[in-house]
Amino acid sequence: MAEGLPLSALLPDRLDGVAERVKGQLCENEQVGGMDLAWDFIGKEIHGALSSVLDCDLIGVLAKGWAEAAALSDYADPAKHPPGERSVVELGEHDFSREFEPVIGVTVASCPCVELRFTFALTAHVGGVKLAILDGHVTGGELGESWASAELSYAGVPLHPKTETNKLAIPGAFTFDAPGIPIPRIPSLTKSGA
Repeated sequence: MAEGLPLSALLPDRLDGVAERVKGQLCENEQVGGMDLAWDFIGKEIHGALSSVLDCDLIGVLAKGWAEAAALSDYADPAKHPPGERSVVELGEHDFSREFEPVIGVTVASCPCVELRFTFALTAHVGGVKLAILDGHVTGGELGESWASAELSYAGVPLHPKTETNKLAIPGAFTFDAPGIPIPRIPSLTKSGA
């Protein structure tokens, strides 16, 4: 498996504003609004839950995006690249961005669960990548100089200043457990009519 970084490593060590941002939504329930709650503690628990839900591999996320690149689509066609054929495909310098919407369920006392929907905006700069391909799957590769950062927001409001966002280097070489990351097969366009 790729020994990379979890997405959660891109979160700041502290999200001081998370408790205040979600307090409004939780207090819409009159029972919760009338309670004297430890909002800092609730904020820390939410931060821990976000770290847990974002505990997926950054390299795996990037590889799924690369597998969808038009330059790789032919490698999913066994007529063009027969089983057992090994290939290396180079993708040049590029930027990558993707948004995720982690949802954290919060239950206070006997009140109904409230789902909090966050936005985790991932940005990566890749100074080129060489991808190993076998049987329509990305099996590994090697990155050029690359980095990633992220911003977490709630209800459209960032929970930390961009300057606090962790900007981490991405490890260079990686492999995936067999069979690897699948390359989607794009159906060939056929001309209709006679």
